[in-house]
Order: sequence, then structure tokens, then C-alpha cells
Amino acid sequence: MRIVALLLAMLMVACASPSYPGIDNPTPGGGPDNQNIIAYIDQRLEEEYYWLDEVLVKGGSFNRHMAWDSYLPAALARLSTNSDDGYIKSNGQRAFYSYIRKSNDTTRATEEGFGIELHYTIAVIDKDNGHYGFIVESIFPASPAEAAGMRRGDIITMVDGNSITHSNYATLFNKIQNNSSQSLRMHYRRQTDGQSYAATLERAAYSPTTVIHSSILDIEGFNKRIGYLAYTSFERDYDAELIAALEQMAQEGVEELILDLRCNGGGALSSAVTLTSALLPADYEGKMLCCVRRNPKNTISETESTFLLKNTGSALNLRNVTIICSGYSASASELIIMGLRGLDIPVMLIGTTTEGKNCGMDVTRRKIGNTYYEYAPITFMCFNAKGFGEWGEGITPDIVLTEDNTYGIKDSLYPMPRCPWGDLNNDIALKVAVAHITGTPVASTRHTEALTPTATIEIERQQQGICIYAEREE
Repeated sequence: MRIVALLLAMLMVACASPSYPGIDNPTPGGGPDNQNIIAYIDQRLEEEYYWLDEVLVKGGSFNRHMAWDSYLPAALARLSTNSDDGYIKSNGQRAFYSYIRKSNDTTRATEEGFGIELHYTIAVIDKDNGHYGFIVESIFPASPAEAAGMRRGDIITMVDGNSITHSNYATLFNKIQNNSSQSLRMHYRRQTDGQSYAATLERAAYSPTTVIHSSILDIEGFNKRIGYLAYTSFERDYDAELIAALEQMAQEGVEELILDLRCNGGGALSSAVTLTSALLPADYEGKMLCCVRRNPKNTISETESTFLLKNTGSALNLRNVTIICSGYSASASELIIMGLRGLDIPVMLIGTTTEGKNCGMDVTRRKIGNTYYEYAPITFMCFNAKGFGEWGEGITPDIVLTEDNTYGIKDSLYPMPRCPWGDLNNDIALKVAVAHITGTPVASTRHTEALTPTATIEIERQQQGICIYAEREE
């Protein structure tokens, strides 16, 4: 499944041309190194792109008289065999997974800003007056936003005294998401109690993380401890944090795990191997999680590479896993699901159909002039241990939360955040996951009716992928 925005017809124009910089609307950049960057793009397309056969035929007709950050999508748009590289946006335009962008030399160990991660669905909270709301996806620990009392699921209604409208939502979204100001004054409403709040945030250093929540659920009448882990991106910088969380669960006797990947768009394949290995017992050591297959004419990498589980039995020893997913779950998240199933590990999938991205990138960095560029063309397709790789249309969950299901609980706007991570009283996905594990019914969850949006629009998010990173820079 490709990401499809939930739109009212009257709002489609508003979503079609966001004015913030991003993968589909990059900041223009020519400059003296422009042709060298384009040559770098061409080199890898001709040597490694999964559909390089067509590149070799049509490459001579590519228009190289443009800025480098426009060249790659323009070149890829001239091909017809690469339909799996990207998706069709809600406005009918093509977006590509392959990308090239300026690269930051630092890690994400620390960051300066407000510590707010916004959900990419924007709520229309007052249709008559044209007022929108930004929904908080996550609040990072020890950040200014956490210190101010903000929580996941809060709906921001005003920024620096301005209501959020059709004319300014893209600018204000960017201001919060990219920490592009020194301070922010915000008004917001909480979905779980209907109360209104205000906060003034000042930029400060905080530590971002992809292990956004980890807890242990003790359910009355159930004799096993349930671990709950919300994991938002497969990033190698946080592998140690990920393993530490799973080892802590093991020390506290966790026997069942709910792995929440509902907003995880993918990332490093090595982190997917690390996570899967930490979940499974020692008798899975050395078994294949997946293999990746490249174009037979690829002159840089092996045509086929296999990825084996390592250090199994070192943390949890699970024989089944419950996974929460959504249309934002993609690439490495989908690989975890299909990789486990390829090893005959039962996976109970709860949420909505995943994005459907079974292809990935060999990622390289090159210094051109005084700047490093990260380049990730699609170079391979993924297959699990049974040789299955056909999840390009998405993976359908066992329990769909936007439709009537056996638990009688649904939310038509799922996965729109409603409450903090781990809130068993208000998070329907977590409720259903626990009910599945324990075999108990669930009570309906009610949200404050005044805060239920009349519609939503979608901001395009930067795409991630199944990434294999070069061991050294080019």
C-alpha cells in the first residue's frame, strides 16, 4: 500500500503543494559543484540502480542542465520499468524512494530544539473557520516540550499567537518540526481529558531516541509479563539503547512482547537484524533473516547478499510476537514482519495495511567540494528465508483497527495519535494487542468528541528505506 492522504475534496489543493523543504520539494541548489554531483548521480544509476538496464538505454537523453537536487527525480521520471521506486501522492504526482541530499557529519546523539515530533496527518478541527491542528506524535525525554508537560496525542491549535490555517500550516509545521526558531508559544488541547493548555518553549539540548517508549505491563489475572516497546526508526546510532531495553525486559521476566512499529518508516537493515536476533531464542542463531537481490549487471556489489541472525538468545527468547503497524510502517518494519514469518515465527499483526516497500538502497556518502552528500538509489529487492518478497502492496494486518473487528473497537482516523505511548486505557492498538495476548475482551475507548477532527490532510514525509550503509565513505 502506498501512503494515501485522508482528504476532503475541498482540501486537496492545500495538500498538493506544501511550501516547506523536503524530499519532494527540495531546497534548490546548483552551485560550482553541480556537474560533479550530477556525475556522481549518473555513475551509481549506471552501475547499481536496480533498473540500470533502462538507464543504460535512456541515460543519454537525461537533461543535465539543471540543479543537482532536481536532476535525480527528473531522470528517474523518464524511466518506465522502475514503478517500485516510489509511489503516487494524493495529488497524482510521482514521488521516488531514491534520494540524494546533503549529509550532516554529526550523529544524532544530541540535538538542540524543542523535542517535538509531529504526526504527518494534520487535523481539521474547525471546518467552518478553517482552523487546523498539529497532532503530537512523540515528545522526546528530557526535552523542553516534556518539561513543559506536553504529551503525545496533544493537538496544537495555536503557534506564537496564530491559529493554524490553510495559508500558514506548512510554515508553522516546519517551524516546530525542524526547530527553526529560538522559542515557541503554543496552545494545545489534550484528547484524553478535553482540557486546554499553553506553554512557552525555549530551545535547549536534548537526546533524541528511536526507542521512544519501553514498559512492562502486568495484567491482572494473566500470569505472564508483557513487554511493550515503541520503536520509531531503525537507526544504528541507537542499537545499544534498543538492546538495553530488551535486555531489561528479559531481566524482569518478560515472556510476551508487543512491538509497536506504527510510525516506523524503516532504516538500517543491520538494525533489523540486530532487533530480530535479540527477540529470538538461541536455536535461531545463524538462520537467514533475509536476502537482497540486485541487478545481475551491478558492477559494485554482489548480485545476492544474505543476512543471518547473530547473538540470538542474548535477550528475549520469544516463539511469537505481536506487532502494531499502520500505513506508516514500511521497509525495515515490513522486513521484520515478513522475516519472522519466513522463520515460521507466528506474528499477530494489528493496525492497518503497511505501506508496501520491499526494495532498498545501498547508501554511500561522498565529499564534493566542501560538502558531504548522502546518496541512496534503489539497488535491491528483499526476500525472506522462504524466498518470498511480494509485499509491495503492503501487508494486511490480522486485526484491522479502522474497520469492524472481533474486538468491537475501531478508530476511523487510526493511526492518528490519541494519547501517550503505553496508555492502556486510551490506545486502542495497545488495548487490542493486550486482549489478543491475554484472551480477554476490551472495553470501548471514548475520545473527547469536541476534539474529533472533521477531516485530515497529509503532509508528505521524507521517505526512509531498507538501507545498507557503506562501511567507508567514497
